Amino acid sequence: SVKTHSDFSLRSWSLSKQLAMAKLGEEKVSQDGAPKPPTVLELLGIAGDFSHLTRSDPFHVRKLGSTYRTEIRAGITTFLAMAYILPVNSGMLSIAIPGLKEELVCATALSACVGCILMGVLSNYPFMLAPGMGTNAFFTFSVVLGRGLPWQAALAAVFVAANIFVLLSVTGLRTLMVRLFPAGIKDSIGAGVGLFLAFIAFQSAEGMGISIANPATLVALNPLGADEYDAAKIWLSLVVLMVTAALFAMKMPGAPLIGIIFGTAVCWIEGAARGEAGSVFGYPFGSKGDRSVFGFHIYVPQGVVAAPSIAGLAGALWEGFGAATDPATAGDFWAAVATFCYTDLLDSSGTFLAVAKVAGLTDSRGNLPLARQNMAFLADALSSVFGGMLGVSTVATYVESSAGVADGAKTGLAAIVTGICFALAIFFAPLVSAIPPLASGPILCLLGGLMFGSVRGIDWDDLEESLPAFLAMITMPFTFSIGYGIIVGLFAWVIIQLLLVPHRLIQGVHPFVRFRALWDAAWIDGQAEDKTDVPVGASDAQAEPIVV
Repeated sequence: SVKTHSDFSLRSWSLSKQLAMAKLGEEKVSQDGAPKPPTVLELLGIAGDFSHLTRSDPFHVRKLGSTYRTEIRAGITTFLAMAYILPVNSGMLSIAIPGLKEELVCATALSACVGCILMGVLSNYPFMLAPGMGTNAFFTFSVVLGRGLPWQAALAAVFVAANIFVLLSVTGLRTLMVRLFPAGIKDSIGAGVGLFLAFIAFQSAEGMGISIANPATLVALNPLGADEYDAAKIWLSLVVLMVTAALFAMKMPGAPLIGIIFGTAVCWIEGAARGEAGSVFGYPFGSKGDRSVFGFHIYVPQGVVAAPSIAGLAGALWEGFGAATDPATAGDFWAAVATFCYTDLLDSSGTFLAVAKVAGLTDSRGNLPLARQNMAFLADALSSVFGGMLGVSTVATYVESSAGVADGAKTGLAAIVTGICFALAIFFAPLVSAIPPLASGPILCLLGGLMFGSVRGIDWDDLEESLPAFLAMITMPFTFSIGYGIIVGLFAWVIIQLLLVPHRLIQGVHPFVRFRALWDAAWIDGQAEDKTDVPVGASDAQAEPIVV
C-alpha cells in the first residue's frame, strides 16, 4: 500500500506540474506541445532578446499596450522619486572621500544615467539603476572608516565585485539562482520590499519623519503638536500622501509625479518667502528649528546650472589595487569584495522580481523570460563596473522603479528617459538636489502599499511555503536589508524541507518532491506575456489601462 500511495503521490505531483505548465499561454512550446527548454546560449546568460530594437515599434511600446507619452512621463516620475540619491549618495561618500563632493554628485548622476540606459536598451525592462543606498553606507562606514582601507582601495573592491557579477551573469549562474527561489519566497519579495519602502518613508532621513527612535520601544510616533517644529513637515507630507492617494484612486495619469511636484512647490515657495531664518520646513529632523545645528538647511534651489567635473575621482581605483595583495590589507580587501558581491546579488535580484511582479512581467512561476533576464542582469553588472571606474559604490536596481511602473511604464524606454534625466541633472544639480523628502517620502509609502499586494500570490494554507515567505517578508524591514530577508526565507524553506524528509518517507512520498519541482521548473523558459489584466500588487488605479 505504501508503494501504491507513493506512485499515486508522484503521479499527482506530475499532473499538477503539467496543469501549471498548461496555464502558461505565452510559453515557448515545441511542436508536440511540450514546454520548450531554453537554448544553451540562454542558459549561459549570453543570448539576449533584442526584438524590441525595431523601427516599426521601438521598444514594443504599442505591442505592450503603452504609449510613448506614458513611457516618457513614467520615466520622469521615477527620476523625481530617485533624485534624492544625488545629494544623499554624494553626502554619504564624501565622508570617506573628502573634498570631492561636487565630483561625487556628477559621478552619481553619470553612473545612474549609464545604468538606466543599459537596462533599457539591453533588456527592455523599466528597471532604473543608481549607486545603492545600502552599499554606500557599507563603503563609507565599514570599509573605509571601519577597516581603514584607503578609499581608492574600496573603489577597487567595488570594481572587482562588479566583474564577478559580470562573470555570474554570463555563465547563467545568477539567473539559475533566482529561478531556484521557491514560489512563496518569490511572492513574498514584493511584499517585503513594499514594507521596506514604507519603513523608509516613515523615517526622517529620506522620508516623512513620522517615526523616531525610542530607547524603550525602538520606534515611536514623532510628536505632531502645534508647538513641535518637525510637525509642519510631517503634516505637509501627509497632505501630499492623501492628495497622491486620491489621484491614484481617480486613475489620474502621472499621479506620483503630480504629488512630488505639489510637495516640492509648497516647500520651495515657503522657503523662498520666509528664508532659512523663518522657514518651518528646516531639516534635519530633530533640530527643533535651531539654525546652529550642524547640517541645518532648507530645500530651496541655490542655483539652476552647475559645471560638471569628475577630476580626481574617476580612475582613482587603479591606485587601490595594491591593497588586494598587501598582507596588511588583503584580508579586509577581499572581505569587502565578498560583501559587495552578495549584497548586490541578492538585493538586485529581489528588486527585479518585486518590480517585475508588480508590472505583470513574470510568468505563472514568477520567472522572467531567460533571454531578457540575462540581459537585465548583465546591464546591472556592467553598470557597477562603470560606477567603480567613475568613483562611486556599487550600482544597483532601485525599488523606486515601481514609481514608473505605477505610472504606466512597461518598456525600457522609461528607463532610458530616466537615464537622460540623470544626464541633464549633471548640469541642473542645484534644482534636482532641492527636491525635499516631504515630497518624495509619501510616494515611497504609497508604492509600498501597491507592492504589498503580492501577498495574494502566496498560498497561506500551504505552511511549507507561507511560513518561510512570511519570515522573508518581515525580515526585510526589520533588518533594513532586502538581501537578509531573502537569505532568511531561503534557509527557513530548506530547513523545513529537510525536517519533513522522515515524514514523507513514512507517508510514501518522495522525500525531495519540492526540490525536484523547483529544479525542473528552472529549466523551462516562459515567453514575455502581453498582459492587460491587473498586475499582482496593483491597486484599482491600475485596474484599467490608461492610454494617453
